Amino acid sequence: MTQRTKLELPINQATELTLLYDEPISGKSQYGDYFMYAVAVGDEEYSYFAPAEVHAELNKLSKGDKAVITKIAAQRGNKVVTTYEVKPINAKVEIPVAQTANEQPEEPEQHDHFFDIMMDSYRDALEISKELNGMADSEKIAITLFIARSKQNNF
Repeated sequence: MTQRTKLELPINQATELTLLYDEPISGKSQYGDYFMYAVAVGDEEYSYFAPAEVHAELNKLSKGDKAVITKIAAQRGNKVVTTYEVKPINAKVEIPVAQTANEQPEEPEQHDHFFDIMMDSYRDALEISKELNGMADSEKIAITLFIARSKQNNF
């Protein structure tokens, strides 16, 4: 069995990784369920223990697929809240097949990177607002997240 170093993601910094196998090794420990992925970052191989939210996204990928994971930490009062952003790079996209010979398949809409950042920011803002029982303005949260995320990626 190959010994790999445990991958620790840097905070607020994107890390591109490549899956080395289709499935993670999963199990249960004293800390709960775990999902260990064998990944490559550059030329180095690592073991990555994915949190449940990252596992939900990585589980959709196959061996050789790449993803960019950003570990985002933010101060919320006295607590530091950690979230993860997972962006598949070369995942296979299903294109619908035409129903008849005359019918053309719809072309998927092309969006720029800022559109994707804004959509992710709104989704996260709605989730935050829901968790706080609507006490926070989701639009202000989304705009703040968008600004922070676009600045952190040097756009």
